[in-house]
Amino acid sequence: MSDLRRFWHWRRWLREPLLTVPVVLLLLIGAAMVCSATLLCEDGRSGPIFRHGVAILIGLGAAAFFAWRPLREMNSYAAYAFIAAMVLLAAVLVVGEVQFGARRWFDMGPVHLQPSEPAKLAFVLCLAAYLANKRHDLRRPLWLLGALGLMILPFVLVLREPDLGTALSFPGIGAIMLIWAGLPWLTFALLASPFITVGLSLFPLLAHTAGHSPPLLWRLLWIPLVATGVMILRKRGVAWLFVVAFAVLQVGAALETPRIWRALEPYQRERVVAFLNPECDPAGAGYQVIQSKIAIGSGNGTGQGFGRGSQKALAFLPRQHTDFIYSVVGEELGFAGAAGVLLLFAVLILRGVTLAVQVRSSFASHVAIGATALIFYHVAVNIAMTLGLAPVTGLPLPFISFGGSFLVVAMAAVGLLWSVAARRNEY
Repeated sequence: MSDLRRFWHWRRWLREPLLTVPVVLLLLIGAAMVCSATLLCEDGRSGPIFRHGVAILIGLGAAAFFAWRPLREMNSYAAYAFIAAMVLLAAVLVVGEVQFGARRWFDMGPVHLQPSEPAKLAFVLCLAAYLANKRHDLRRPLWLLGALGLMILPFVLVLREPDLGTALSFPGIGAIMLIWAGLPWLTFALLASPFITVGLSLFPLLAHTAGHSPPLLWRLLWIPLVATGVMILRKRGVAWLFVVAFAVLQVGAALETPRIWRALEPYQRERVVAFLNPECDPAGAGYQVIQSKIAIGSGNGTGQGFGRGSQKALAFLPRQHTDFIYSVVGEELGFAGAAGVLLLFAVLILRGVTLAVQVRSSFASHVAIGATALIFYHVAVNIAMTLGLAPVTGLPLPFISFGGSFLVVAMAAVGLLWSVAARRNEY
């Protein structure tokens, strides 16, 4: 196909209003909110506005690039992209710039590149190529371990920066893609059970940190979970070797939880405790969540008006143009604006899932669900964080939050969806 015909083929995304319209509106809302949270504040900062505009332009270029490239070509280079991303993640741990106690960025003069963001896109493409291979049967332990390895490697590297919120995005996105690929629900439940065990084992530690003295029974909450899992496995005729391995994994997770908790950075432990009880430290770890909920609640039905948010203007709301931009939306546009943003995201995500169902190519289907999962994960975690329904993780809100690296990656994910839409009939 000539370049001119390929370009005309790429322009089919113009026929996808359920993809194009939500993204354009979210970009406009995001630019307005960043403007309100910076330029219209008392300090009158205009630098973030300019950088955000540049990020939007670069993001549009990234979206056009991925919408134009053939999916078969991306399938061929997915593994190389993943390897390059892992090399960058390893390099940033050695030569990256340290900010706020974390080594996450490459200092490139006027530009700061956070390699964990493009690594998400490379991860989606590589895992999609792996799952699209008909030889890789997830019901067989060897192939399942290969998929899990693709998730664990970036998780460990990003966790070393440290950046727990971004690190968790890799297993979060990967889990959705594995389920889409046909991973049996029982297998998924068994894989997720160690995390449940860690949570149950963490509960008494959190209570102790908050000043309570939990009874001994609380420390043993994970034992019924392990016993139930063993009984289910035996009832389904699973070999004793795998049953014992499952039990050992669960017991190890329970016993290692205290060490994992102590290994977290102090601010990470404070965020988890503040999520459970923000009022325990209203001037410290719980301050962000409390002020965020005040800002959203003060917006009422229609909001205080563009640029008139009191929490934002008085700098009570921290990180208002990045992590907590949704709080500015709720304060200035009210319930109507906040619900409208959620509706736009819902339309975009549902369209991505629909495309994953409609396409004929297995690789394209996995790419579509992976790109959609990338957007969905960040939307769910960020909005839950601002409402106090999840710990503060520092994940940005797609298309709205200030932050160049992730904005470009989110637009590239939309470009992948446009490419899938334009080539839905290709095998």
